[in-house]
Amino acid sequence: MNPKLIPILERIIARDSVLSSFEARRLPLSARAYVRQLYRMDDAFTPDEQDLIESLPPFADDIADSFRAGIGGDESVYHLFEDGSLWLKTNAYSSIWTDARDFAVEIILPRMTLSRMDAQLLRAIDMGDAVDGVRQDFFTAFAAVLHRECHIAHCDARGHWDAFTRQLDDGQREIIEFGGTETGESEGQLFAESFKPQTINA
Repeated sequence: MNPKLIPILERIIARDSVLSSFEARRLPLSARAYVRQLYRMDDAFTPDEQDLIESLPPFADDIADSFRAGIGGDESVYHLFEDGSLWLKTNAYSSIWTDARDFAVEIILPRMTLSRMDAQLLRAIDMGDAVDGVRQDFFTAFAAVLHRECHIAHCDARGHWDAFTRQLDDGQREIIEFGGTETGESEGQLFAESFKPQTINA
């Protein structure tokens, strides 16, 4: 990094709460991309300073992958960088993390539910077991409802779920399963309500 950038970065860090926990000399790639994108045309800096900011690597040079919400007006995106750092960008705010795995442990996993972009990120950083765990929570809750309400054996619940959702594609079905225990229980109740009339009619 150009040494002339250091005092400029220190000024940016002092005014931007997103970067407040970082040191100018040790910015992860996600933070550098954030600075370049937001400040290279900022009138608070002289043209020479703007040129120095623009000398930071272009966004596309260091990015490993991006995962987008793509739902309605939600423009949230995870930008994962080659050094393992993360830039979470939403409609309302940004968040920069040195290690995407720290973000996953501190922010994603405590929710006990996942969005599709959460799952994509977890799989990209070798935390796919966490995705499987949330889906297992779904099936455990779904099976418990079926056993309680319909006297269906736990081991048969997944087969009933596959039949119950046969009109959905794999992606749609997975999104429901990412709801974990909560959606497992609600989908189980929906199944039970449709199952009981069939039983009575039979």
